[in-house]
Amino acid sequence: MNLKLFFAVVIILQTLFIRMEAQKHPQFRYVSFEAGMNLSGISSSPQFDEHQKNAGFHAGVSGNYSFSDLKSICASVVFDRKGAVDRVHNINTNLNYVSLPLHMKWIIGKEPRLFFTTGIYVSRLISAQRRGEQNIDGQISAVDENITDEFRPFDIGINVGTGLMIRLYDDIDFMVNVGGVAGLLKISDIPEYSPRNFNLNLSLGYIYFIGHR
Repeated sequence: MNLKLFFAVVIILQTLFIRMEAQKHPQFRYVSFEAGMNLSGISSSPQFDEHQKNAGFHAGVSGNYSFSDLKSICASVVFDRKGAVDRVHNINTNLNYVSLPLHMKWIIGKEPRLFFTTGIYVSRLISAQRRGEQNIDGQISAVDENITDEFRPFDIGINVGTGLMIRLYDDIDFMVNVGGVAGLLKISDIPEYSPRNFNLNLSLGYIYFIGHR
């Protein structure tokens, strides 16, 4: 190969590499998998305890599209159990949703990196159960009922969160996330009341980088 041609090819490749590095955003950056616990309640309803929370769980997969090293947008598909505790009896109402959260994510600091998220979610109710025991006049009876028809099929709300991304390998991070959600729609038709979902949640997961870190 001609020496001048060789150097020209090297210069062109270096230029392309520098441009690629400088323009690594926007990009599809990573996918993540996480699971954890919910402490849920239903506000503005005479049926449910305002203080005691119903323990549930969630698990899902997310994709992240970055606009810069510090700012990105995330979309997820999540199985989410919410619900509440009866005011009188030892009965839990479990609401099982498939949720589609969408949120902005901001990352600050160096390793481990701190992040903050805020956004919205849309949920589809797939089932609802009322389970536990009730004591009526000294008689204890088990309760196990399907009550899906008592609740509206969709819920929309807001979500916020914060957490840490801890590097394990060049392309894998461990993630800890603490957050909360608040529903904006009535989830059941109770006259003179507006029952809405809310919860606090904790999750652990892994991030797999597909694009530039």
